[in-house]
Amino acid sequence: MSRAPEKIPLIGSSKPRVGGMHWERGLDGHDAVMDTLAELGCEVTSFAFDAELPEDLDAIVAVGPLGTLRPLGEQLLSLPPRKRPALALWMVEPLANPTMPEWLVSGASSVRFQLERFACRQNANGAWEYRPRLRWVAGFRWRLRIDGELRWLRRTGVLPVLAVSSRWNAGIFRARGFDPLLAYLGYRPEWAADLELQRDIPVVWLGFTGTERRVKLLRRIRDDLRRYGIEILVIDGVENPHQFGAERVTLLNRAQIVLNLLRADWDNSGMRFYLAAANRCLIVTEPTLPHTTFTPGVHLVETPIEQMAQTLHHYLARPEERQPIVERAYRLVTSEYTMRQSVGQILERALAARKQTVSLSP
Repeated sequence: MSRAPEKIPLIGSSKPRVGGMHWERGLDGHDAVMDTLAELGCEVTSFAFDAELPEDLDAIVAVGPLGTLRPLGEQLLSLPPRKRPALALWMVEPLANPTMPEWLVSGASSVRFQLERFACRQNANGAWEYRPRLRWVAGFRWRLRIDGELRWLRRTGVLPVLAVSSRWNAGIFRARGFDPLLAYLGYRPEWAADLELQRDIPVVWLGFTGTERRVKLLRRIRDDLRRYGIEILVIDGVENPHQFGAERVTLLNRAQIVLNLLRADWDNSGMRFYLAAANRCLIVTEPTLPHTTFTPGVHLVETPIEQMAQTLHHYLARPEERQPIVERAYRLVTSEYTMRQSVGQILERALAARKQTVSLSP
């Protein structure tokens, strides 16, 4: 991955004006991207997904999507091309089941999109809301909703930049007619530190369980590990509260191993990899698709669920085998998987698209 330039090409002003759209404030992805854009020399404005667009933007960057894209898409469509900021969506959410044939995904996502258009509308006060009896639609088949909205945005010409954080997902989008930019989510320096703490937590799992599959796997591995006298610390927002910022850095500086379990077979857990590696934890994961360039045996340990407890016990007992993998993963994320590099690439492509639109508009 090439390094992001220190200076970003400007369009008609001393600084590019970039809007950062969010669905839920406080999530690392949005705030970290906004901070990175500011560091790259942009004038940054943050706004909610259902808010009125700020004026005179050159580009919009959104990370997710964590909710509907309709309010944004409708507003962009209402603007003449010359006044329309270039939308760059950084797709970090999972796709619909990739084992479904394309004709089925296309048809189902189209139906789901039409359902969204019927259920979620703008009221007389300008606010977007779901019809009272259709609020359930918000979370219904949400992966198909994302797919349907992306196809709509591409078809209408208001999505010039689709960035994806997975090599494997990029291939799927190319097959569907998109031109995705591969941009790994990466890490920021404040997400990691070397606190020189005693690593007194053998294994930690952190995140949202999300699916019954993950709940069952956690329960199984926890039971298997207890036969070795090892406990997993589960940070799931239920058993223990979620930790972010400095608290999470401290937690990961105390952990020896971060366990990765997938919500679904095709899931991309790159963010967990970046955080663990940057804080020098060993990543032990069930087999995953080739989303990133983390290589089993080089940057992490990959093992089937049936052997997971045995593998965890093995590496806990052998720090001399664990440490070289940890150091290689640390070097990978701190040199190649940085937020600055990825955001720089996304911004460059968005500003180039905006410049082209302006030059072609009457």
